[in-house]
Amino acid sequence: MKLRVITATRGRPGHLLAAVQSVRALQLSVRHVLVCPAVERQRLGLEFPTCHLVAEQGNGLYSALNDGLGAEDPDEYFTWINDDDVLVPAGLQAALAKLAADPALDAVYGRVGLVDGRTVRLGEIPVAHRPADLPALLAAGIMPLAQPGTVFRWRVAEKIGVFDPGYRLAGDLDYFVRAIRAGLRFGFHDAEVAWFRLHAGQLSKAATAAALEHARAIEPMPRIPAGGARWRFRWDNRRVYWQRIRQHGFVRMQTIYRHG
Repeated sequence: MKLRVITATRGRPGHLLAAVQSVRALQLSVRHVLVCPAVERQRLGLEFPTCHLVAEQGNGLYSALNDGLGAEDPDEYFTWINDDDVLVPAGLQAALAKLAADPALDAVYGRVGLVDGRTVRLGEIPVAHRPADLPALLAAGIMPLAQPGTVFRWRVAEKIGVFDPGYRLAGDLDYFVRAIRAGLRFGFHDAEVAWFRLHAGQLSKAATAAALEHARAIEPMPRIPAGGARWRFRWDNRRVYWQRIRQHGFVRMQTIYRHG
């Protein structure tokens, strides 16, 4: 099986090395595509010779991810991570094996941990343990899966297309919504497959802009009663909530996110 991991980066010093090392640690055939400004391509190519360097053609994160999708010949599977996030090799490999073993599945997602700039664990992102609940949760405005923890078959890109470059913050959510509305099938792997890093200056901490884009992304979803799905989501994530309370007190996820 051949996996493509796409990472858009500005080439600034930071956590990119850890991201690249986590992809390199995967025990499978993988193509790690780094999409960067043209002026950084040569330097990053020398620094990360195992990666495929692509010069960005447009502006913005989702335009860069599209450049990564369009680079070279198609692969069998794809995912994308930020340049400060890391994959958990054992979990990601198991999730990919689950996807490969079931031809009816179009994507598999798993659990995603939260770490700060020093890689100190802050908690975990709540995710839906029951894929059948994804449509109702998305329609209710609940983000039921996480961007670095989801692996797609290549046929998903062929069916629903590329990312919408009109988004600045919520293009991942828009992609999930389009996949669900297209009737694509998701599976869940109950293990940690990635770590999402929180730190000062993150794009997605722009709360007002993010909320507006979030609303725009879920607007096409049909309004499905979400009462049962909401309670199942809470029950299945009770360990995540309890750990959050023990570590941070009675705070909302957004509070941890803003101060990570």
